[in-house]
Amino acid sequence: YIERFMTQTGMLINHWNWRRVVLTVLLIASKVWDDDSLENIHFPQVMPDITLKEVNNLEKIFLELIDYKLHIRGAEYAKYYFILQTIANEFKNGELDIPNEGPLDMTM
Repeated sequence: YIERFMTQTGMLINHWNWRRVVLTVLLIASKVWDDDSLENIHFPQVMPDITLKEVNNLEKIFLELIDYKLHIRGAEYAKYYFILQTIANEFKNGELDIPNEGPLDMTM
């Protein structure tokens, strides 16, 4: 959904918006793929800097921006599955080249 969002809107993910974009995508993906997904009220409990009202608004705006296109084709799913599998294997084997740019700023 992140790539779809970026393609539809032309917006880039950066250190100012990544947490809210990822939160929104996880929220929506959870609702689409999980019969017993978390509810919006649960997310402010793990991200205290965001309110329930903001979570609801982010979900609404995100869905509008991607034209409610939530269907994932099998080929699209497989593409990301194998990309993530490769990254996980490289990480496990110590082969993943992660740039060392200092600690990740988690306060945004």
